[in-house]
Amino acid sequence: MSGFEAELPVTHEAIRALGSRNDAEALISLAALAAVDDQFLRRTAVETIGRHPRGRELGAVILSALRDPSEYVVRTACNVVEGWSLLEAHDLVLPLLANDSSATRRSALGALGSIWAETDFPSVFKLFMGDSEIDVRREAGLVLRQQATSTTWQTIVEAFCTDELARHRQWACELAERFSGPELLPALSPLLSDPDGHVRKAAARAVHAVSRQNTGTENPA
Repeated sequence: MSGFEAELPVTHEAIRALGSRNDAEALISLAALAAVDDQFLRRTAVETIGRHPRGRELGAVILSALRDPSEYVVRTACNVVEGWSLLEAHDLVLPLLANDSSATRRSALGALGSIWAETDFPSVFKLFMGDSEIDVRREAGLVLRQQATSTTWQTIVEAFCTDELARHRQWACELAERFSGPELLPALSPLLSDPDGHVRKAAARAVHAVSRQNTGTENPA
């Protein structure tokens, strides 16, 4: 161990304290701490970098943390990517959607939602439709809802309409209302009698809005 390494903080409290220091030495220490043997100290260092006012100067450290052997470190790095909208991390985050850990897949989805590319749609939709963990499906659904476009919304609505989660069925109605697609009125109609009251109300609004817009009877702005 070098003299510098021997002087590094060895407690989580001391590492977090570096986050309130704005000097270059603090950044140097945080970068070094993100590479120590203890995975939990590395995680705390990455977390502190993410909150540091000058943390973006250590963007390369965050990118490296996405390849860390520790899932704890990787997930923390994903959180930083999400908070920073770190576009450079995209190609490192995308493969994490196939990670064995459901917690890591969920963190990767959160990160990807902030650095989205249209080509990400198939991968995220696949997770929504087939992941074994409900929390991952929830996160994928949230990302799909936020990133819906004129080319993907219909596929999303069709999937949301028949989903077991009431929240997703409600989102189907909201997306249909937003994009005003009359072709989906037959799919929305069953939701008018959905067991969930919020879904029924959203369906009624969507059917009414879409019908009015496509018959030309909406009020002028």
